[in-house]
Amino acid sequence: MPPTHATLRERLRRGDLRHAAWLTLRDPLAAEAIARSGVDLVVFDLQHGAVETGDLMGLLQAVQPFVPALVRLPSVEPSAVTRALDLGADGVIVPLVDSVDDARRAVSAALYPPAGSRSYGPLRAALRHGPGYRERVAEHALVIAMIETANALASAEAIAAVPGLGGLFVGPADLGLALGLGPQTDGDDPTYLAARRRIVAAAHAHGLGVGLHGVEARAQRSALADGIDWVVVASDLSLLTAGTRAQLAAMRDPAA
Repeated sequence: MPPTHATLRERLRRGDLRHAAWLTLRDPLAAEAIARSGVDLVVFDLQHGAVETGDLMGLLQAVQPFVPALVRLPSVEPSAVTRALDLGADGVIVPLVDSVDDARRAVSAALYPPAGSRSYGPLRAALRHGPGYRERVAEHALVIAMIETANALASAEAIAAVPGLGGLFVGPADLGLALGLGPQTDGDDPTYLAARRRIVAAAHAHGLGVGLHGVEARAQRSALADGIDWVVVASDLSLLTAGTRAQLAAMRDPAA
C-alpha cells in the first residue's frame, strides 16, 4: 500500500524523505527513470512545468510503484486540489497561498463533508486506497501550502496552525521577489534566510515539515542543516541539460 497521509506527513517532518525530484516534462518513461534513481519522492509541476492535468494519471502510475508523488498545482483553486487527489496523487503543493483563508479552502477541498467541501468522485484514488477511502480520506490527502508572498510570510504562524494542513513549502523565487530581493533560489541574503527560518519555526511548532526548491548541492545541504526538512535536488529538465553538456564536454576533450 502507498504511504498514508499521517505516515507521509511524519516522514517528511522527520527528514526520512529528504531528496525530491521536480518533474516538469510530460513523458512517463522519463518520470519512471527518475523515480527509480534513488530519490525519495517526486513532484509534478502543473504551475510552471509542461505537465497538464490530462498527463497526470499516467505520470502518477509510472512513479508511484517506487516513490510517493506530490503535485504542485496550477493555482489555489479548490477544484485543482480535488482533481489531483482524485487522480491518486499522494498530496498536493498549493502555490501562492496568501492567507489563512486560502489554506483553509485548500484543506477543505481535500476532505469530504462534514469535515470539508470536496465533491465525491475519487476515481483512481479509490482504486489505490481501497474500500473505505471516503472515511479515511484525511490519511491520504496531504495538503502543503507554499509560502511565497509577503502576506503569507506575515501570517506564517497562523497558516501553519490551520487544522488538517500537512506541511509548508518555501517558494524561494517568489518569496525573494516579495521581499524586494529578486529570486532567491539557493540565495543567502540575510533577509531571505531570516524569512525562511521564520517559516521553518512556524511549521515545526505545529508538527509540520518544510520543503524547499533548490538547485546547487551545497546550498541544499546548507538548507537541511538550517532546519529545512526536505529539498528538491534536481529537475528533469536540468538533469537532461546538464547530462548532455557534460557528455559533449567529455567528447570534445582529447584528454578525457
